[in-house]
Amino acid sequence: MDFSQYIISFFTSLLIVVRRFIFLIFLPYKTIRKISLENDWLQAIIILFSILIYFTVSNKLRVLYYSPFIIYLVFVINFIISTCFFYYGAKILKSKVNWQSFVMTFSYSLFPTLIWFITSSGLYYVLPPPRTLSILGKSFSILFIAFSISLLCWKIILMYLSVRFSGRLNFYRTIYLILLYLCWFIPYSLLLYNMKLFRIPFI
Repeated sequence: MDFSQYIISFFTSLLIVVRRFIFLIFLPYKTIRKISLENDWLQAIIILFSILIYFTVSNKLRVLYYSPFIIYLVFVINFIISTCFFYYGAKILKSKVNWQSFVMTFSYSLFPTLIWFITSSGLYYVLPPPRTLSILGKSFSILFIAFSISLLCWKIILMYLSVRFSGRLNFYRTIYLILLYLCWFIPYSLLLYNMKLFRIPFI
């Protein structure tokens, strides 16, 4: 494959990522189901690379405690651990699964997290704290909380669908695996917080 074909392949995958991002908003069930059958690694690479860009740019807006590359490395480790956890968990539950499927669906499920972090960093630059207790200040806080909750709900839906379709599990086994995941991930997140790596885990 020559250079021009690589460029064409890249932009094709990029367009697919953008298209599926839009469909994840309106048709998350059907979209995640299709993504779980995907075998184009370039789509996952594009999404993961966009997160590296975010960490690099956010460090310009608000200096991070650690280098953005160190934080990104921790994120990648978290991502690999999470996908492996659900992959082996599904296998233990006697499900024929593919690790690549988890990588693909979990990559796309990062969109709500990425949007929230971009918005938060942008607002920190435009409206840095402390913010006033005026009507406008309170209205802004209410809107941001509502925005955050809506993204959290979207994130939960995408995570559930990712585990269910990639793991080929029924409802109860999917919830069981997610609860097991939270049992170790919550203390792990607190550890990252105390180490000043993430105030809110990037998952």
